[in-house]
Amino acid sequence: MIKASHDKKANQSCKANKLPHCNSVLLILLSLVSGCLLSNFLTVPLQKQTRKNVRRRLTTEKTASSAAHLLTPSSFTVVGPTTFPKPSSYGDGNDDAQPYLKPTYGAHRQDVDAVLVFAAEYGLNTYICFVESLRKTGFTGDIVFAVSKLDVKDKYTREFLSEPNNGIVTYVLTLKCFNAEMEEVDSAKGGMRVCTLDELWADADQKPLVDPRPARTIATTRYELYWIWSLNYNSHSWIMLLDARDAYFQTNPFANVPREKDKSRTNGLLHFFGENAVATRIGKSPKNRKWLTNAYGDVVVAALEDKPTICSGSTMGEQIALETYLRAMVAESDETGTKLMGADQGFHNYLYYTRKLAFTSTIRSIYVFDQGWGVINNLGAMRTAPLEEWGNGRLVRNNTDNDITILNWDGTPSPVVHQFDRHKLLSTFIYKLKTAELRKKYYGKHPQE
Repeated sequence: MIKASHDKKANQSCKANKLPHCNSVLLILLSLVSGCLLSNFLTVPLQKQTRKNVRRRLTTEKTASSAAHLLTPSSFTVVGPTTFPKPSSYGDGNDDAQPYLKPTYGAHRQDVDAVLVFAAEYGLNTYICFVESLRKTGFTGDIVFAVSKLDVKDKYTREFLSEPNNGIVTYVLTLKCFNAEMEEVDSAKGGMRVCTLDELWADADQKPLVDPRPARTIATTRYELYWIWSLNYNSHSWIMLLDARDAYFQTNPFANVPREKDKSRTNGLLHFFGENAVATRIGKSPKNRKWLTNAYGDVVVAALEDKPTICSGSTMGEQIALETYLRAMVAESDETGTKLMGADQGFHNYLYYTRKLAFTSTIRSIYVFDQGWGVINNLGAMRTAPLEEWGNGRLVRNNTDNDITILNWDGTPSPVVHQFDRHKLLSTFIYKLKTAELRKKYYGKHPQE
């Protein structure tokens, strides 16, 4: 039995010791019994991978079924946060800090859906493939990019990202990055280096602030940016967080999301997307083990090692729910202090499997879609074999010699193909054929000088 306790003494202790999550009941007691993590709480526990549409759901609502738990005791108490601090409030004296960063090009439209992307130091072809394949599906919402100054030094990249009235919102960031010797350098080196970002926040008088956080990877910093950007949208607009380098669109990913009819409703949905559970689990992946061990220790890894991996590079949700999730992701980074590239995937899985998001009032439910059953099809873990061999070829449909479609397990086209570059078949098709086709089509309408 799961019992939520809003313990006043725990909350008072939290505040007295100046712990970071003291806005309300801002303490999670992650109890460990006999070396086992106390919570899994999936209403549909995943056994062996099946071809049924399995959706695992985390919800604060009561359910008739009980999940397979990781503990032996019959009852326990979880004291969890009901809110998370604003990312702007980090550090002493910054309680009144507020977002300062503004778009370099374009403007947000609050009543549309949006795709948010951190894409610093990519080439023009990456941006064209991402934007033009998405626009080709009929999506008309915002596409929001964060790029570095190195990107816009290229004339054609700058023109593409700054084209007026195209729904692209671009933030050009001034990153201070550091090499292994902590010498300041221009490049984040594909996210491997740590960086700071000044003028992200401002004080109560709108005076820009020096970055209050220590240098960290841009994969971690992006959640602070996503949080700022999410504030520009209506509470029930749908927002997608996605990697840019390895994502390709086949159909409109927002076409069939559940739309809230009651716009005054004060909570919303989150959609997470898993990696293939046959190919990998948290414990089978050296990288996932490292990220979790570095942030939370061996005991947590041991408790989660058999759990399916949930990808942090692909998330969707209604703004009101996603805003809370983004607060939580930044809080995990602040609390753990880990600086590993990719550590955000550890935070992502930890938040879900420990139910640390379960007591927030703004998240009604979290659905985790297994690989190949949702809007975003994560293919990276399946690089252990050629993609065309999985499911007896059921994931790849050859339309012509020069055209293929990636399918979900139910035979429908995957709206978003993610991590395609892990497979030679898809890399050749998308990088060489589709990108060239999209680029030709774009510049047919926008001739280069």
